[in-house]
Amino acid sequence: MDRRSLLTDDSGFTLVEVMVAATLLVVGLLGTLSMVDAANSATWSTKAREQAVSLQREVVEGVRGIPYDQLTPNSVGPLLRASASLADTNLSAAGWTVRRRGFTYTIAVGVCSVDDPRDGTGTHDGALFCATGTGSTSAQTCSTLLGIQGSIQGTPAAATAGAAVGDCGIDLNLDGAVDNLTEASLGICIGICPIGTADTTPSDYKRVVVLVRWDRGQGTRYALQSTTIANPGLAAAPAVITLTAGGSMPVTSGTSVTFAATTNKAPATVGWSVDGTQRGTATGAGLSWAFTWSLGSVSAGSTPGSGEVLDGSYVVGAKAFDTYGQFGSTRALTVTVNRRAPYPVQGFLGGRNGSTVEFEWSPAKERDIVGYRVYRRPTIGAPVEVCALTSASTCRDTSPPGSPLLTYYAVAVDRASSGALREGAASGDILVASTNTPPPAPPTLAASLSSGNTVLAWTAPPGGDPDPGDAIAFYRIYRDGSTYADRYDRTGTGGTLTFTDTQTGGQQHTYRVTAVDTQLAESPMVGPVTR
Repeated sequence: MDRRSLLTDDSGFTLVEVMVAATLLVVGLLGTLSMVDAANSATWSTKAREQAVSLQREVVEGVRGIPYDQLTPNSVGPLLRASASLADTNLSAAGWTVRRRGFTYTIAVGVCSVDDPRDGTGTHDGALFCATGTGSTSAQTCSTLLGIQGSIQGTPAAATAGAAVGDCGIDLNLDGAVDNLTEASLGICIGICPIGTADTTPSDYKRVVVLVRWDRGQGTRYALQSTTIANPGLAAAPAVITLTAGGSMPVTSGTSVTFAATTNKAPATVGWSVDGTQRGTATGAGLSWAFTWSLGSVSAGSTPGSGEVLDGSYVVGAKAFDTYGQFGSTRALTVTVNRRAPYPVQGFLGGRNGSTVEFEWSPAKERDIVGYRVYRRPTIGAPVEVCALTSASTCRDTSPPGSPLLTYYAVAVDRASSGALREGAASGDILVASTNTPPPAPPTLAASLSSGNTVLAWTAPPGGDPDPGDAIAFYRIYRDGSTYADRYDRTGTGGTLTFTDTQTGGQQHTYRVTAVDTQLAESPMVGPVTR
């Protein structure tokens, strides 16, 4: 071949061109996928933060709903967690956790009193008053102590950060309460602090610090808020300056607790309350007063006795009034009663629902219940735990034996004075048969809006439940899904054919409804409808 023709022949460049084009295409696709991934991550993070801010606002509003005299560092957390919407959803995990829409949030809340120096300063209790007043730590310092992806305990540097821990809402010991917020917690003042005498009502307002952290997303995964609540009392009225309880705490025996209160000036009368409800008047004169809270006798039976104060935490307060009925600042103590193991669970029901056995029961009336367990009682051998410790009042046995008749019972669990978990007496046994036909699904389901709420309406299954003697007990509502975890609420009776969702958050939701009979067997779903 001619040498000049070899130099001008282009037949060998086709493969190179294809490889270059393929490389450019792959680079372009990788860029596009990276953009999509970044967009999804940003959306996920935004949803997590929006939910966190909403949860934080709910906590703040819950604090505002607590009477001023009950807002103390030791009582605010238990009072908030007593609300169903703010209850701890993971009792086995350290800290106060709430799970919402796939995200796990950890909460710390703290409250302390502030003495405004503009009206003078007064003698106060170091366990109740803020160490730094309204706070002095910068946002940058809090960001450093909390870390971008840290826990509610903050970074290792938080352990020695002193007052900044309280200002930043950090929970060092994972008990749900903000640490290092009060004077006493920092060793500044233990007991009564004689700061001054010009102000007879030193608690001018209370400072609330709320920190919420979550487990996934980008950026600084925390929301920190500090707010104040004004004292509703009158500075000129008499004030209770100390309140003490006789005997050891918690109360593990006995039928009463005696309290002693002192005031800053002689009142006309001193009233005392339990959980904000007036219970009586104290006896005494001048600056010294006393009263006795009757706890009643502990019942030896399966139900509480008349007048018995059940186990749990109570806020006992004292308030001094002048002759015109005006009162100054009050004092309150959190009193824990723990005199016996839990009473038997009441209203325990169970029945087959497809391949599982479902249970429900009435929540215990004791305030110190940490959860419930359900056991299957075999014909031979020890009971088998089928529902581990749960704070809910419903659970299910996901792997029941194929026997035609099964026996179950439930127990409530609290903590003994030593801190160890303690089971109460067993509920009555229930027998669950395998022969039960679930009801048919409701034929129709519609959703509408009313005053910003979503209203569901459906029709009853024709003929009701097919089993003789059985009936539809209630209807179950599912929201944004169709699994066990998506169960949202239920009607009170089988005759109720409507449900109003007042907690939509201003967003659209998808709903499904099932009919449930007295044996807890569930119909197929009707829906979904979105509104």
